Amino acid sequence: MAIWKRALGWTYQVFDADTPAREIAPFDSLVELWQSRFRGEHLPAWRDFSFDNFYGWHGWLRVGDFVPGRTDDFVYRLWGTHSVDFYGVDLTGKRMSELDFGFDDDDRELLTLLATEKMMTLASGPVFWQERNHLQVSVLKLPLADDGQNINKFLGAFQHQR
Repeated sequence: MAIWKRALGWTYQVFDADTPAREIAPFDSLVELWQSRFRGEHLPAWRDFSFDNFYGWHGWLRVGDFVPGRTDDFVYRLWGTHSVDFYGVDLTGKRMSELDFGFDDDDRELLTLLATEKMMTLASGPVFWQERNHLQVSVLKLPLADDGQNINKFLGAFQHQR
C-alpha cells in the first residue's frame, strides 16, 4: 500500500493487484472475490461475476464503464442503493465529467492510475461537497478488463463512517 496523495481532507491510496485483501479492510471480502477471478495475469471482466457473488455487498456496489478513449471519465453502470440513500441521488447512467459531485483533478488523476496501472485505488475523506464534513466515506475501485488486459470498467464499493 502506498499513500498516493492527501488533499482537502482526503487520503488517496493505491495497491498492487496482489496486495493481501486483509490490508484493505473493510473491503477485504470484495477484494478476495475480485482477486479470485484473475486468469493468470489477466484481470477479471465484469462478466466473470454473478450478482449472487456479491452477498453482503449488493447495495454498496458501484460499477463504472470508462468512456472509450478516456482514462479520466466514466459512466456509472450501477450506483448501489446505499449510495442513493446516503447521497440522496442516483447516479446510474450518469457520466462523471457531467456531475457536480465533488470530483476534482485528484480524483481524475487517481482514476487514470486505476485505468492504466492495473492497481486498486482507495479514496477516503469527508463529504464536503454536500456540506457534511462530519461524515467520512471510503471508496474502493478495482479494475476490470473485458479482454483481461485493457481496463474498460471498474468494480467499486463505498462505506461510510460518522
